[in-house]
Amino acid sequence: MRVLAVCGSLRPASSTRNALAIALAAAESGGAEVGWVDLDGLPWCDGRAVDAYGPRVDAFRAQLAGADALLVGSPEYHGSFTGVLKNALDLCGPEDLRGKLIGLVATARGDAGAMNTLNHLRQVSRWVGAWVLPAQVSVPRAGEAFDAQGQPVRAAIGDELGTLGRELVRYGRLLAADGAPSV
Repeated sequence: MRVLAVCGSLRPASSTRNALAIALAAAESGGAEVGWVDLDGLPWCDGRAVDAYGPRVDAFRAQLAGADALLVGSPEYHGSFTGVLKNALDLCGPEDLRGKLIGLVATARGDAGAMNTLNHLRQVSRWVGAWVLPAQVSVPRAGEAFDAQGQPVRAAIGDELGTLGRELVRYGRLLAADGAPSV
């Protein structure tokens, strides 16, 4: 089983990247082969056919095709997920995410968390035919949620992220055993 993390923040040490790294480590401890998808340098989607963007987008789409499941995360920007993540999703064709299992993570500055971001990501993921885990993780007060080494300072956040990573592997295996039905 191959699980890839897709981070909607381009900052190398972002709280979103830290959160995804914890969930990804849990997926790896559950037996998955893991990796990261880099969104930096993707061209802007301008409506042309997805196979007309060139080698960078072709490589991005091939990475997605090679994954059994995705951990998708984003900071909350103005009540939704980031433009870089939306652009990456817009560069995908209908077949790129159909039937793919997705676990969602979102981070926010405030106490309320990132529920809008999670809801928007869930809606877009379902729209493209992906299977979205019911479990999701919202990290409130993200600026203070991780220490300098990227580890959670609140045990509950680490527990939730670990559970998400393990659940992604668990349900990913179930889908794979059933022939990964499309929706």
